[in-house]
Amino acid sequence: MDPAPPPDRAAHVLLRTSVDDLDALSWAESYARRRGLGIVVGSGDPVTGSGVADVVVVNSRTDEDRALALLVAASARCPVVAVPPGGTWRDDLPVLVGVRGDGPSEATLLSGFALARVLGAGLRAVCCTREPATATPRARAAAGLVDRCARRHPDVPVDTRVARSHPVTGLARHAGSASLLVVGRTSATGSPTSRLLLDRCTRPVALIGPLVGSPGAADGTAVLPTA
Repeated sequence: MDPAPPPDRAAHVLLRTSVDDLDALSWAESYARRRGLGIVVGSGDPVTGSGVADVVVVNSRTDEDRALALLVAASARCPVVAVPPGGTWRDDLPVLVGVRGDGPSEATLLSGFALARVLGAGLRAVCCTREPATATPRARAAAGLVDRCARRHPDVPVDTRVARSHPVTGLARHAGSASLLVVGRTSATGSPTSRLLLDRCTRPVALIGPLVGSPGAADGTAVLPTA
């Protein structure tokens, strides 16, 4: 069981959807049970609510739902998990994270490690490149980044792969055999990659915005992102 969140973050899961949405509710309940948290069904501003929650869980049924998830994630202070129809909790499959080897990718990867620990799963890091050789500068940078982050989370099994494909194509394909896809979200009007992945993926997608702090307590123990 993960250690309790630090005192500056309230211990609950914010469910930003109707309790009649059984897929999102079931995912939120499974997450909350793993963390020993309660669930708050929020009807107010989810961005404000994200400041006092471990994670915001929303549904991903319609175009409007997915647009809202992206908008919230751009300013949220915790991960925003969008759960599609049939996107059930799976702790027998790895958490998937796309990596490039840069700074924003590191924050996303660290959040992926923390979420993998909550799920009790391993982590699969995938670097998508259109270049034919695996030993490209991007692939080497991604591998080095994964190694550095993995040393902070030695209890999470790691599988690093290079996919010769567009990021949307490669990550969507790998997401079919993952419990959760973790992607970065830098702004409400940034790259369309995260939106295309939300449209294509049948697994839950965790959106990590720029205000989500890097997980990890001072002693190196994994906790979910804090402000």
